[in-house]
Amino acid sequence: MTDLSSEERENLSSAEMMMARDLMESKIREAKASTKMTDLLMIGNFRMELVPTTERDNATTFREVLTFLHENYGDELLKTDNPVPQGAMHG
Repeated sequence: MTDLSSEERENLSSAEMMMARDLMESKIREAKASTKMTDLLMIGNFRMELVPTTERDNATTFREVLTFLHENYGDELLKTDNPVPQGAMHG
């Protein structure tokens, strides 16, 4: 997994962040249309949704992401603003 240090990160405008979100949501919608299923990792305010594929092991990806988040954010990761699950139940 690649991480950018804070010096290397570009600050994205809210418009750019909205465009990136819309792009990811459209890709997820497209994948759901063909597979009808995604894998979801949700902890605190963090949410990550992956479409199952034979090219990637989602469980391993989720473990790597969770390890990265915990190493960088510790117990702050568990804090939440009362997230409300979105969409239908995932399988």
